[in-house]
Amino acid sequence: MKQLYLLCKKNRTFILLFFSVLSGILFLRLFLSIWGRVPATNYRVLTEMSVEVLHEDGSIDHFDSHLFNFSSKKDKIILHLPLKENWKKEHQAINFFFYNSVVKAYYKDKLIVSFGEHLKRHMIGNLKVCIPVPIEAYGDEIRVEIFPKMPYMENNFDSPVMMAESDSLFFTIIGQETSYAIFVMTVVATFLAMMMFAFFSSIHIYAREGFWLMSMIFAITLWHLGNSGMMYMLTNYEDMNAVAEYIGMYLLLSTAPLYASYETERPLVKKYLRIAGSILFLLFLLSVALYLLPTGYTYVWHLRWAQGVQIVMLLSTIVSLIFPGRVVKNSSDHILGVGLVYVAILGIMEQVRLILSASVTHKWPLLLQWFVKVHYSKVLIILMIFVFITAFSFKLILVMQRNLEDEHLRVLAFSDNLTALGNRQYLQRKLDVLDNQHLTDYGVIFIDINDLKYTNDHFGHESGDQLIRMVALAIKGAVSASCGFCGRNGGDEFIAVISPEEYLEEVSKQILENLENIKEKEKTRFPVSISLGTATYSEVSAEIRLEGEIVTTGLVIQKADQRMYEAKSEYKKSKVGKAFLENKGRAW
Repeated sequence: MKQLYLLCKKNRTFILLFFSVLSGILFLRLFLSIWGRVPATNYRVLTEMSVEVLHEDGSIDHFDSHLFNFSSKKDKIILHLPLKENWKKEHQAINFFFYNSVVKAYYKDKLIVSFGEHLKRHMIGNLKVCIPVPIEAYGDEIRVEIFPKMPYMENNFDSPVMMAESDSLFFTIIGQETSYAIFVMTVVATFLAMMMFAFFSSIHIYAREGFWLMSMIFAITLWHLGNSGMMYMLTNYEDMNAVAEYIGMYLLLSTAPLYASYETERPLVKKYLRIAGSILFLLFLLSVALYLLPTGYTYVWHLRWAQGVQIVMLLSTIVSLIFPGRVVKNSSDHILGVGLVYVAILGIMEQVRLILSASVTHKWPLLLQWFVKVHYSKVLIILMIFVFITAFSFKLILVMQRNLEDEHLRVLAFSDNLTALGNRQYLQRKLDVLDNQHLTDYGVIFIDINDLKYTNDHFGHESGDQLIRMVALAIKGAVSASCGFCGRNGGDEFIAVISPEEYLEEVSKQILENLENIKEKEKTRFPVSISLGTATYSEVSAEIRLEGEIVTTGLVIQKADQRMYEAKSEYKKSKVGKAFLENKGRAW
């Protein structure tokens, strides 16, 4: 309990943001459930129906509800849909989905409409059937003949829905209006996130992980839009619904293991997931190219193999995420571990439901009938999105916290505690950059505080520290406005590097002016003065080249240091506190 409290306290900003977003989503769901739902008065579910399945041997199976099954591609399915007289309305249509079949609708012996006969490349997928109801059919029935292209039920058959022809577009989302809105927004959002992460993938490893995570969520959401038939809300093109389903499935094959490879700490597992995911991603790109090109390719050529590989990859992904191999698990690991257990349970329930769908009829126990009617995939996908995005967000928070801590340590390592300027290590790194890049247009100011020991001995070390801070503030104020850097070299010494060198004289005067202003403001009892010396690369280069040596920042600093000591020597002689200038050295 204490650990939970500390975790919440540490991440309270993120938790507040997360629950704000979650509250917004729940409010959106409530809003769509009340005001965005297709009104129940606009449609009628045809629960009263009878089904005959004619087998090749002449036998007939009879069913009294929408729960039926068949066992061969040569079976013929006949649906009898009675229409009551008091339902009579013009321009009504009966709507339902059926998997990969030829569907013909009759009133008496007159063909009303047929579906699935003239599709060139339609694959296994939900065929949307919309049957216009003749006005004279009320008080009678519509007969629907189905010729399956599969030897079994791929999914349970939902009761047909009758509604106005003009509203038939909305049949595909009846009862799942909120889910449709959330899934479409998820597809759009994850696609945009994929583009963003792809742009930054060359810069940061977590952007690459984020790319594969967003691709995986995009894939599974696209698959569900096609598998559930909701894709028909976006386009009435039958092939597009099936293509969306299979593109999502094939993309999921590769993105799931590639994402998981960033989460596991086990070297062999990581290598296996990376290699398998990369190969499958190349196959995904190849299958898209083959489909777009005039090859006649359809995704069902090797569908069963693909489904088998999908099961292996998803199991590998889930196991590797639940057991990442880390000695110390963080918040992200705990969220993934717990969340994926529930995802796995829902996944198993969905697979069991699909298997039972091929057999369950109205004669089975009511509990099993209810079980096959519940689409666990919808809950599973929403849970997966929640788990993965939450875990990844917590991981990014931890990474940012770690980076901030590292940055803080880096600042401490290269900062002087007393003055907040760069320390000797900071100066050395910056000077090394100048030497390595062979920069030449710069000058150096070497500054030394006068009478620091006297101040410490007669006014105390606190006054000495105050004197050092005053000088540092004067230097920082002058250098920060120019192109250069400065730092405390140690004790009472400071170094400032100015580029271009033409600003050197101006910055030197500004340091003295700043110090005078600070002195007047502080009204100190102790003496405040500095000695400084300047030197430029160009003048040192002119001297050194005559001797054949290479000019470095060390030589320029040495020249400025020499001039500073000349100025300090003159200061000690004069002890009058007035300006002294000779050979570019000065004391104040």
